[in-house]
Amino acid sequence: MASALYRSGVAAVQATSYETAIELFTEALALAPKTAKLYDARASAFERVGKLQDGLLDARMVVKLLPESSRGYLRAARILRKAGKHGNAVALLEQGLKVVQAEDAKGRADLEQELNVVDEARRKAEHCPFASLPVEIFVEILALATEPPPISVYTNTATPRRKAARPNNLYNAMRVCRSWRQIILSTPRFWSTLTIDGEINLSNAQKKVGRILGRANPAVDRRIGGSSQGLKRLLLTAAQNFSSIAFSDILQQISSAGAGSTLREVVCSFVDGTITTASVDVEATRATELLVFLRKHAKNSLVSLSICSGGRIYPDFDLGSIFTSFPSLSTLHIWGATTSNFILGLRAPFLENGIRPPSLTAISPYSVDPNQHVADYPPTNARNLIVSGAVFVSDSACKLSTFPHLETLELDIIGASIIWDMLSAPNLRRCHAVVYGETHVTELPMPDIGRSWAKVEDLRVGGAKRLATRLLDHAHSLGPLRLDHLVSLDLSFASLSSRHLCDLFSSTNAPSLEHLNLASTTVAHPETSLSLPPRLDKLKTLNLAHTLWTTDETIRSLITAAPLLEKLDVRGNAFITGRPLMELVKSRMPAEGEAEERQYSLIVDLALEGCTKIETAAVEWLRKHIRPGGVRFQFLDPSERRSRREW
Repeated sequence: MASALYRSGVAAVQATSYETAIELFTEALALAPKTAKLYDARASAFERVGKLQDGLLDARMVVKLLPESSRGYLRAARILRKAGKHGNAVALLEQGLKVVQAEDAKGRADLEQELNVVDEARRKAEHCPFASLPVEIFVEILALATEPPPISVYTNTATPRRKAARPNNLYNAMRVCRSWRQIILSTPRFWSTLTIDGEINLSNAQKKVGRILGRANPAVDRRIGGSSQGLKRLLLTAAQNFSSIAFSDILQQISSAGAGSTLREVVCSFVDGTITTASVDVEATRATELLVFLRKHAKNSLVSLSICSGGRIYPDFDLGSIFTSFPSLSTLHIWGATTSNFILGLRAPFLENGIRPPSLTAISPYSVDPNQHVADYPPTNARNLIVSGAVFVSDSACKLSTFPHLETLELDIIGASIIWDMLSAPNLRRCHAVVYGETHVTELPMPDIGRSWAKVEDLRVGGAKRLATRLLDHAHSLGPLRLDHLVSLDLSFASLSSRHLCDLFSSTNAPSLEHLNLASTTVAHPETSLSLPPRLDKLKTLNLAHTLWTTDETIRSLITAAPLLEKLDVRGNAFITGRPLMELVKSRMPAEGEAEERQYSLIVDLALEGCTKIETAAVEWLRKHIRPGGVRFQFLDPSERRSRREW
């Protein structure tokens, strides 16, 4: 019976009915489960229909049943070659040549021939245009594709891990072929970044540190033109999850390998991992230990330093002091959350500070001391200062002369008087001034925004209720101030007047403005409504969410004012209807001759959640004329729905 099924299966193969043949061979094997020729026949059928894994299992059964026959080795090697597993195919063929007897001359010849075919296939598979390049040039190309970006360009949300680890392009490149793997493993510059995570690497941290340091500081390999550049980046995430011994061991390993003296960029983050009262208590100890380590080993090489916490940060040192302690430091990033109940007291014994209060909670951060000491530090190399979620209680203020090269100033802080002088920095490209404390902000002298905003490209002003109004009034009194380089403007939660918007931020005065955020803004007294600038020639993104002053006429004005508008956010606006939105979208529809090439409006994103007066028919029309997924609409405001669920 099994032989009859075998013959029928062979006939099915000849008729190219491979699925039928597989069924017939399977039935035959159920009757004669140890028949090698049935497994070989079914493996051939599996191979022809592309089921290589199933075919390989059958071919290995042939090897098991007839270990001294070349048939199983040949069949398995061919399947492996087709699957691109050239190394496995070579190993199997070499195993066959060891066991197939010399009397089977034809079988051995077939194995040797297949071995040559596999070797040729592997060479072709591993051949690429890069193979003809000098190794030095190939390394440069590979570095551009795999090296991580500088830590100094990370955003607030990218610095803490928060989610699963990012994919490692370097390890993906190592899987391409053996030559790539060999070059990567023997090139120190590819191993200049050490990332240790308190959750992911809790059990193997010391082992990983030793492995990376061994590759970052090997003997120089002149064949590939490499040089031992050492460790350049250190990222410690979920650092509170390490025991005190493990954390110290990591730093000790770096020190023993001599890698601390080459460190340029360092991140220490406590945002991820286990957040408990006990874990928060050790954050200050970890941060201090790291700062002392860096001062000892990376004083002259450190360029960028980021310390991130889930709690409120109280920096117990002058900002000028940390830059003078590390002469090459250009970027300082302190990231916290003023809404947290946990407190991270950030200090180090070598940093200078004012008189530290006996209790952080006993001092009001809003108080302004007329006799406040102004720290006198020499000019530093500071380029980027980013402080978020911090409370300043020291009595020492920073001098602008300490930061003559400042280009990025991002503040989301309590205690503005400490660093108020830096709002006059003349070379700012990015200026975010979100400071809190109504009394002391209004009493502080006006910064020189005529100089500091002259080159600014990204501007955000907010925090204290009257801060934005005060600065914008002053900018208006300067002529109004021209903002030729401004690309992105964020005035969310500010109290504004029409003269602020129309005189300062129209294309006449801000010709490069592309992104404008007016979410949750209010109308400054005595005005009762706001008008958008009559010309927003380059505007692409506009946020008008949760503004009581936005009306149908506001939306209609965008038809002529913002000809390049692509994204509009009007969430939570209960006073707009669907018709002006339809008119705006229709004005961006393709012209008569463009209809065949473009069927949707140039408006690609429209956020309408919570706009309760928009008719259902209007929403359907908008969804029809805006690219799929571009219209987001629901009658209930998302924030209102969230508050109801919490209630």
